[in-house]
Amino acid sequence: MGRTKTLMISMVALLVLNGAPAAAKDGFYLGVNVLFNDISGDLDTSANVEAGHGMGLHGGFGLNRYLAIEAGYWKTKHANRYSGSAADLEAGTIDIKINFPLVESHIEPYLLVGAGRYTIEQNRLSEDGKGGRIGIGMDIYLFPDISCNVGFTRNNVTFTRNSADLDGRITTMDFGITYHFI
Repeated sequence: MGRTKTLMISMVALLVLNGAPAAAKDGFYLGVNVLFNDISGDLDTSANVEAGHGMGLHGGFGLNRYLAIEAGYWKTKHANRYSGSAADLEAGTIDIKINFPLVESHIEPYLLVGAGRYTIEQNRLSEDGKGGRIGIGMDIYLFPDISCNVGFTRNNVTFTRNSADLDGRITTMDFGITYHFI
């Protein structure tokens, strides 16, 4: 009995470890992210708040192995450097994701280009903004339908305050896990 159990565990481990390399594919996917954001630029808020962290959701549709359309929503909380109230940063984004599959690899680098709408709120005052974003990252396929990702994105946002435009930059680092519907 012990020998059969050991043989079965060895066979399962061999199948998992020798699986064919996964690749970005057609179809829907959905995932969650942990994000770390740093705010800078012309905003008064950027001088008063620390880098923050939060959670996000992303989903998309792979048109083929190389191209996907992706939408995301995230929210991060930023502590005040001078013991004032914290700031909340919230965003909704839409992106084109360009995958660069590597031959015989579970790792797939990608380039992300898109746009988003952003809201920053502090002391019950909020400012809305919109702008473009560009990022790089990599998907690491653990199984054909599950991948982890790490990404780095630069968001160039124009916020409006009292009819004046304020340029802001949000630098995002995210880690996530994604389920690919087969």
